[in-house]
Amino acid sequence: MKNLKKVLVVLVLAIMLVSVCACSYVPSNRFMSRSQVNSLVKQYDNPQAELILNYTLTSNGVSTNYEVVITYDLLLSQAPLAVIRFIQLANEGSYNNSVIDKYNSSLNYMILGRYCYKDSIREDGKKNWFVNNALDTTFKGEFKSNKYSQPKDGYAEFNIFSLAMYHEEYTPDNANFDTANGALILATDKNTLSSNNYAVFAHMVSMSYKVGDNDPVENTKVNSNVLANLKGFTSTTSTRKVYTDETEESTVPSFSMMNQIVTIKVNILGDYDWSKLPQIGR
Repeated sequence: MKNLKKVLVVLVLAIMLVSVCACSYVPSNRFMSRSQVNSLVKQYDNPQAELILNYTLTSNGVSTNYEVVITYDLLLSQAPLAVIRFIQLANEGSYNNSVIDKYNSSLNYMILGRYCYKDSIREDGKKNWFVNNALDTTFKGEFKSNKYSQPKDGYAEFNIFSLAMYHEEYTPDNANFDTANGALILATDKNTLSSNNYAVFAHMVSMSYKVGDNDPVENTKVNSNVLANLKGFTSTTSTRKVYTDETEESTVPSFSMMNQIVTIKVNILGDYDWSKLPQIGR
């Protein structure tokens, strides 16, 4: 009887330990369980982030810097892995100095974060574009066609300036498996890609628009001003030389933001202990 009690005590302690550590590591080929998500939401009940876009326009020889700050609610209960990966990458600075590299005008979205721009790497300007290798880790995309079960609050839909995790085109080898890689989709309209195939993880709360040293403006006209600028920066799709490091050169397709460099910075808001978030890995 005593031995049985000891076994039961050990079993209970083991269950408690597992429940405490359940969120510490999530394999990239699995979704989080509903109990894990519920526990996570209780710890981080209102995570937010801000995406900062910077670009410079020159008119009559005068250059003016523009700054757009978009504040987001991060939808932890609907796309927890996407939010976790976004927070971890942002806190590591992985998105900073990356760029918008493509605009799809027919589907109303832009792709952010895949490439970094470093000014004055070399005087001839040929070595300014680098692959953002920090986004290499992939994970299981939380969208319907990837057999992600219905979230408690439903699948998040695309709204204007929503963020979603980008993933490569489907292939027979990966189907929809763990193709989400940390690069971002920025919606430029609510009628964009289907949320059946992409994990929308952030909805815009507010936006401000700063011109030069003037005070930032935040009103109903901001969205249209920002969109007009961003859409005006695109050109025909072209190839561009990029570098994985200081020496290895490669050519990549689909740089369509060639008329303007729009650099990115991401800040995670709030005073949570982000180090306790689960780690996503293999």
